[in-house]
Amino acid sequence: RYDQCLGPNPTQSPTCEKDKSGNCYGEPHFTTWSGEKYDFQGECDLVMLRNDDFMDGLGMHVHIRTKIRNIFSYVEAAAVKIGDDVFEVQGGMFKEHTYLVNGVKEDTLPSSFGGRFQIALSNGGRAEKFRDFYHIGVDEDGHDSIIFKVKRMIGIHFEKATSPNFGTSGGLMGDFETGLKLGRNGEVIEDANAFAMTWQVGPEDPVLLSPKNGSIRYPSKCKMPRTT
Repeated sequence: RYDQCLGPNPTQSPTCEKDKSGNCYGEPHFTTWSGEKYDFQGECDLVMLRNDDFMDGLGMHVHIRTKIRNIFSYVEAAAVKIGDDVFEVQGGMFKEHTYLVNGVKEDTLPSSFGGRFQIALSNGGRAEKFRDFYHIGVDEDGHDSIIFKVKRMIGIHFEKATSPNFGTSGGLMGDFETGLKLGRNGEVIEDANAFAMTWQVGPEDPVLLSPKNGSIRYPSKCKMPRTT
């Protein structure tokens, strides 16, 4: 656990490195665990993060759904699965957002999520680009947090992520330990479009995002915007 790396006598081991952050927001812009920035303007369902080893096998999956608008795209839905529970936020350009718990629209947040966590709602205020924050904190002191930030578009932020909980994760955030953009087969992919497309949600991934007419899902390939 991360607390072995903190306190007055922290363990000196490769897993006790500085915690990391990564995110996806806007059109969308991605920042990997290593701080590398890239864009992907395609339209499809994507694996932002996959970690079957999270919390000793409880598992964590984070998927996003992108939508093309003119020559760019944006995140119109995002979902996180921890254990058997799925929390999904749906939105879009100039649309009010809604959230679903295990596929059902709710008016109140669940008292627990994933068996041991809570989802807290806060307001970003005028200074923020986003209005509502849905915060899932894995540890009480704020480490290993997932935040869905919502206004006209949806942003997903991982904050203070630690190696014990995220070290074996894959997806659009890249490799946690090396910072490399690794595809599903473990190969390094430098081209941003090719890298993102290898993480399109496929048959080996759980279903997190609710079906929607017109959305591009496997086996259809990601759609790219016209450049004219």
